[in-house]
Amino acid sequence: MTYHRPVLAQAAVEALITDPAGVYVDATFGGGGHSRLILARLHPHGHLIGIDRDPDAPFSAISDPRFTPLRANFRDLKALVERLGFSTITGLLADLGVSSHQLDTPQRGFSYRVQAPLDLRMDPTTGLPAYQWIPLQSEETLATILRNHGDLPRAKRLARILLLKRPQTTTDLAAILQSVYGPKAPGYRAQVFQALRIAINDELNALKALLEAATDLIRPHGRLVILTYHSGEARLLKPLYQKPIREDPLYGQHQYAWKLICKKHPSSEEIQENPRSRSATLWVLEKLSL
Repeated sequence: MTYHRPVLAQAAVEALITDPAGVYVDATFGGGGHSRLILARLHPHGHLIGIDRDPDAPFSAISDPRFTPLRANFRDLKALVERLGFSTITGLLADLGVSSHQLDTPQRGFSYRVQAPLDLRMDPTTGLPAYQWIPLQSEETLATILRNHGDLPRAKRLARILLLKRPQTTTDLAAILQSVYGPKAPGYRAQVFQALRIAINDELNALKALLEAATDLIRPHGRLVILTYHSGEARLLKPLYQKPIREDPLYGQHQYAWKLICKKHPSSEEIQENPRSRSATLWVLEKLSL
């Protein structure tokens, strides 16, 4: 079984590489699909840092002196890069989706299709699994998470029943959704799993830290290439190129750290071959000279 099929892989890597002798970061190594394509485009003096917090990520699949694997959370990007002796990088790529391996491994608890413990952790060696985490939340907190991260109706009612029933397995959660949404439940399952996963893994705060570090580390004219899958991720990206970092008081001109090069969605052919790519958006930003 393929560990993971990366979305818009060729387009992402083509947009990323501006200097084949540069230093790049694949912040979400996954199965190594993007990393292999990046290495294929780098010169002998180029370098790639691969980061993934999932203990299952197969770093050993790549043996290349230009590649440094790091088992870590990408929220610590700046410290990780500086520890390797680099003060700047040329570009960074991050695919923010869940890997096929995570979805297809029942014991990880990412999928409602198979009964398994309701876990949802990107790194199952740290933090609490979802079935232990849910009872520790307040009804208000859970309802806010379900609304903000899943755009879910009846969020307060769902939160109340989650705290009452305390689901232990993926099928327990699916049954709760059936009781709340009735015939419409199948349409909301992915959103509920997504909302809980984002909160349990603190994904949006990690992304915010990654973007701040990338802004400090990436050289002028270097690229930030991000694959997002929901509106919360997009909301963190947009201020990078929409919000000025300073204004010239004399002429009223705004100065920005980034400019948006392009946004791209998978083709109908790619979606047909890989239905999990349907919600993906590829963002390509270029660092401006300040």
